[in-house]
Amino acid sequence: MRVAGRLAGLAAILTLVVVAASAAIRLGANELGGAMVIARGVHRAAASLAALLILGSFWRALRIDTLRRPASAAFILMLALSVVGWATGIQPPPAAALFNQLGGIALAALLAWIAGRAARGCGDPPADRALAHVALVFAALQIVFGAALVLPGDAVAPVLLMAHAVSGLAAAAIGAALGAGRVGSGAARGAAWLLVCAALTPLAGILSVLPAPALVIQVGHAAAAALLICALAHAHGSMSASA
Repeated sequence: MRVAGRLAGLAAILTLVVVAASAAIRLGANELGGAMVIARGVHRAAASLAALLILGSFWRALRIDTLRRPASAAFILMLALSVVGWATGIQPPPAAALFNQLGGIALAALLAWIAGRAARGCGDPPADRALAHVALVFAALQIVFGAALVLPGDAVAPVLLMAHAVSGLAAAAIGAALGAGRVGSGAARGAAWLLVCAALTPLAGILSVLPAPALVIQVGHAAAAALLICALAHAHGSMSASA
């Protein structure tokens, strides 16, 4: 069980690298210049290695009842992302780009949950597990609303932006509360990571709305949202393990 969890955790980190590289490629078409080749190389290498680790985690999880279904879902989602990426090439249509963006973050979060589920539980009360679930919902809504901002429709853009900001702040606040509550427990390292991710998300959001934000800030904003949902997913998975 631990091996499957470690493989899933490493795959989650690499998937986050893929998400960040994808954001850089998508947002920096006119800014990266020659660095675009490097960004595409990082994207391709991280995605290939993550696929191998997901395959290994899936293989190890087949004999573990608590991990079989989520590991199978991660494997199927990885295959779907690979097929769409191969079929649409380096300039995918908007629908495929949106699927790749949301699917990549969902895959990273699922892998983080598997890693947390494979870890030893820390005796969290049911209320904390419920809070983690609510925070995950808000974090997912933040990402969906943020992704929808690039779709046509200026009339709904202000509404989407407000929903994106509110859901992100709610996820960060609940994540910070969960992290603060776990500092003195046996999961102090995970609590610290949750607190850091909860702080990064609103900070990156504030910086991203400044006039002419730099590419690194835009990519950092996308990466911070992905980090937060992965931290919440890992915490939720570890709490479930202790139920």
